[in-house]
This record gives sequence, structure tokens and C-alpha cells, in this order.
Amino acid sequence: MSRPMAQWQPTTVLVGSRSDAASRNLVEAVIAGHGFQSTGVNLMGVPVYQHGSLLLTTFENEVVRPPPLDEYFNPQAYVFLSRHSAESGLPALTAHTAGNFSSESEHGGVGRELSRVSPSLLKNYIISLGKRSRRVPEYQVTIEATHHGPTSLVKPVLFVEIGASEKNWNDKTAARVVADALVESLVDGPSWEKAAFGFGGTHYPEKFNRFLQESDTALSFVVPKYSLEFVDEAMIGQMFQKTTVPVKYALVDWKGLGTHKARILGLLQQFGLEVIRA
Repeated sequence: MSRPMAQWQPTTVLVGSRSDAASRNLVEAVIAGHGFQSTGVNLMGVPVYQHGSLLLTTFENEVVRPPPLDEYFNPQAYVFLSRHSAESGLPALTAHTAGNFSSESEHGGVGRELSRVSPSLLKNYIISLGKRSRRVPEYQVTIEATHHGPTSLVKPVLFVEIGASEKNWNDKTAARVVADALVESLVDGPSWEKAAFGFGGTHYPEKFNRFLQESDTALSFVVPKYSLEFVDEAMIGQMFQKTTVPVKYALVDWKGLGTHKARILGLLQQFGLEVIRA
């Protein structure tokens, strides 16, 4: 099967994994709640679904190791529906951009390679999800730092996740909330002209999360404190190249830069980024 979807020019392809419990429930919630219908086309033996300009496809492997989707689709972006795992076990609805800052690629993608990013996707989803958070008060709504694959798709990638335990992955109410927020954000979400990179802080950057929901600026890549050692000129150059809109700002967790503070601030100045202190 080669590029059967290109003529539809979908804005977004939703991607689910049949081996991932949360992903299966999210796929079910999207199809049942938003009028997705089979296109009559099968991909790897499974129907592809469509709702307006949105397509939905599933595959068997880990969600971080998808098939060569670019051979089949030509969208503006891919959104992966996934489980979220955390040792804390705390219920959370998360979203993040993809990429590997270090040479390690245990969880998909290529070492020191970033996926492409459309900052508006993340901002619109988090805003839409925040409006529905009262339906699932036990869940934290948060972005995560950029991590894992896939990294080599030619279109922007966003991960939308439910976690952090099997109980949450099978929570039908949470799945419906995520599905509703996601479809609304993709169909009605605006394009944000201002975008920033995030530097510092924890994997769950509370300050950045608040900034994303309250400001007029979207976020592209988010580099947590534990990955700052891998940030150099080449990595920041890649961050610019892989973001779909011009980036003029760096959102910095001033107290969360650790021993890398002086070096990172020097790099930001070198690239002409205006620093916003979080």
C-alpha cells in the first residue's frame, strides 16, 4: 500500500497502538464520540477511520516505534495516543513533544535527533484539556519535557497520554475527556504566532505548564534540567530547524538550570533568543 491517503490532505493523523491499553481506549473514545467512520481503506489489515480532515490509524507495535507512516500519509501533523507511565502512580493526563537530546534511544527514535514540532498543537490541546479537567478531578493535567521517539517523521509529532497505571489506562471517562479535548483542539484551535523553547526544571514543568495555559505564547521543545548537559549549538540549531514557526523566545526556569545556567544562558544569547524567566 503506497500513499493512498495523500489525496485527502488531512490536517492531522491520529495514531494508536493496539498493544497499548490506554491507546486502545483512546481510539475507541475518539471513534465512538466523534463520528469517525471507516474509509474503506485498510492499512496493515486494519481500517483507517476519518472525520472531516482528521484520519485515525492503528498498528500493533509499541507506540514509540510506529511503521513508516510517511509512506502512507501526507498530513500536517501526527498525534500519537499513548499510555503514560510513572513510578509515582499518580493519575495524570499529559502531552509532550518528541525527541532524544542524548545519544540514548532506548525508547524509540534516533539518538540526538528531535521530531518536528508544531507548537500550536501542544498549546491548543492543553488549553482544551484544562477546560475539561473538572470532569476528572483526580487527574493532574500537565505537559512533560520532550522525550522519546519517533524522531524521523517528516511531519510534526505530538504525544497525548493517560497515566500512570493500568487502572488509569483503562479509565473510560478519562479517555472520553482526552478524546473530546483533542478533537476540539484540532478542529477549532487557533494558530499561535509566538513560540518559545523551554529550558530547565523537572520532567513535569509546573511553571511552563502554567505559562502555556495563561500566556499568548506556545511552546516547542522543553529541555528538562536532567538533559541540559546535552544541549549545545548543534542541538539548539536543530530545535530551530524542527519547529514549524519562528522561535524568538526562551522560557527559562531560572532556579532549575543548575550547574548549566551560565552555559545555557550564553547559548541563548548567542542565538538571539529573548529570555522569559519562569
